[in-house]
Amino acid sequence: MKKISLILVLCSAMSIGLFAQNEPAPITNSTTSNSEASNTPQKEKYTFGDFFDALDLPTVLGVGVTPNGIEGATFNSAMRLGWRHHKNYGTFVYITYDTHSNTYKDLQIQGTNFRSGEVWYNEIGMSVGYRFPLVKDIKAFYENPYFHPWDFFVSIQPGVSIATVKNVEPYYPTLEGALSSDILTQPAYEMENFDHTVPTLRFSAGVEWFIFPNFGVFAEAAYTQHLMPTIIEQAAIDKGEIKHPSGPITVSVGLSLFFN
Repeated sequence: MKKISLILVLCSAMSIGLFAQNEPAPITNSTTSNSEASNTPQKEKYTFGDFFDALDLPTVLGVGVTPNGIEGATFNSAMRLGWRHHKNYGTFVYITYDTHSNTYKDLQIQGTNFRSGEVWYNEIGMSVGYRFPLVKDIKAFYENPYFHPWDFFVSIQPGVSIATVKNVEPYYPTLEGALSSDILTQPAYEMENFDHTVPTLRFSAGVEWFIFPNFGVFAEAAYTQHLMPTIIEQAAIDKGEIKHPSGPITVSVGLSLFFN
């Protein structure tokens, strides 16, 4: 009886071993993950070349007016260096340099003895904004983006505005000049610059049209708020012509040129 029991146990063990050998091996997680990885498209890395291709160099020309009326109309010119996440939609960043001049009349300006004259503005700022594609189905566009010629953009730009006025002072020759026969027979004067800086905040909106994939034109309207009075505004406040600082309204057109 013991021999029969022992033979049955050995037969059972052998049958289990044979079943285990004949049973197909299960698919491991590594095989599955490798198969999935081979079927999943690899995301391309963002390179320096991609960053360089996203840069553009807009040139901007426009006209500006001051709503409070203390300065005359002006002609604006600006240069920008920008980066766009996508060429014609999405976020963008610009570094901007703008220069223009305005005239003023009958104001006692700090730093100058001209009651009527000209003030030059040099403005530097960094603009952050977003471009919206002008397409029929915007939801379908964001699901599967494609090149389109028109877009609408808005931006906000903190920066600084540097106002420069001229001041005339009497000229007195130095001792060295007097010894070298630099003797003045009539009064002489010299002109000096006086600079004044205030923080600004600029709001702009516009439309852009791509004529070619690497070249576009745009039109833009902007308002610049002076966060502190400029020297012209401070003189007007002291005179009672205005109550608080404001800023100019500018309408511009420009060209966008891309490296790629």
